Amino acid sequence: MAQELNDLEVLIKNIELIEGDLYLTLTSDSSLFPMGEVEEKYRKILQVREPQMIIVFKNLPDGFYAMAIFQDLNHNQELDKKKFGIPAEPFAFSNGALRKFSPPFFEQAKFKISGGQVHQQELILINKKPKKKDQN
Repeated sequence: MAQELNDLEVLIKNIELIEGDLYLTLTSDSSLFPMGEVEEKYRKILQVREPQMIIVFKNLPDGFYAMAIFQDLNHNQELDKKKFGIPAEPFAFSNGALRKFSPPFFEQAKFKISGGQVHQQELILINKKPKKKDQN
């Protein structure tokens, strides 16, 4: 019996700055999470145009997947980091997975898709605000 393929609709929320590009990686390979080199069909790059956006992946086989996303505000095609590796640009992981001082594990971010259906996931961007300096 042939395996049915699935579609995945990803709603990205909390886009505070309408600028730059969103880089989204989807993987079923834990060694490629969070931002490894995945096949092109599992990578999406979209120009930010609205405070909420939808990205669709088509024809995915059944399995466990995890996602990572970041908003590239300065167009250098990478997630900029501050001291201690803290992201300087908006980011998110599936399941809202987070860990202190490092990206989450695949197991924390994974979700299952199966049954030849359309599945939905939501990513809520985390925006780290720079500390305000004294105006004196």
